[in-house]
Amino acid sequence: MFSIQILFYFFFFILGLVFGSFLNALEWRLHEKKSLNTRSECPKCHKVISWYDNIPVFSFLFLHAKCRHCHKKISWQYPMVELLLAFLFSFVFYYYSFVGYFSWLVIIRDCLAVFVLLFIFIYDTKYLEVSDIMTLGSASILFVFSLFLHVSWLSMVIGAMIGGGFFLLQFVVSKGKWIGGGDIRIGILMGVLLGWKLLLLALWLAYMIGGLISIILVLTKKKKMMTEVAFGTYLSLATFIAMFFGTQILDWYFRLVF
Repeated sequence: MFSIQILFYFFFFILGLVFGSFLNALEWRLHEKKSLNTRSECPKCHKVISWYDNIPVFSFLFLHAKCRHCHKKISWQYPMVELLLAFLFSFVFYYYSFVGYFSWLVIIRDCLAVFVLLFIFIYDTKYLEVSDIMTLGSASILFVFSLFLHVSWLSMVIGAMIGGGFFLLQFVVSKGKWIGGGDIRIGILMGVLLGWKLLLLALWLAYMIGGLISIILVLTKKKKMMTEVAFGTYLSLATFIAMFFGTQILDWYFRLVF
């Protein structure tokens, strides 16, 4: 049994590396409005990348972080994202192996959710933009997926309405100055993923994390007070925390208070 479990960890780690590589390609192509059907190319010289130069992590190390054709440096983002998603996929398997509720459908759904959250984290951090395809598209897929897992459709709909409505209200009141339209769509995704109860926790966490990091950046003079903030970064991080640790956080809080 132990050896089989090790094999599954290895499988999810490799799967994470592969999807991490895909995430890197998807992030660049969506921003550059490139077709998803074409082969990978160097973003500097635009030469087509051969399959043996596209192996997650290993090709980066073998090429010494340089393009084979133009010899310009390859961003460290590529292996870091691949490794991070590999560990996150392994974590999802680990989590459901030990919480007493094991379901392959739940694991697949949550791996998909983690992929989307990491994409939002990177995309908004780099470009201060949110992809409609990734937010609304994945929200629809995750909604249907969750129905097969007997998750209450009403809870997901209420969550989506609260999440989207919360940011829509801020967008209307501030005329788009406080938040961007992308945050509304992330709010809908959060509501579908978490339901309304954990959504409220995730929103609180996002503002706490975002506020703390912003204060640190202002004090260290790396940001100015009026600098635009990639709030989707904090929302995706808070959603991940609420997904896997939200119930424990709420239980701890209510025991502390009551």
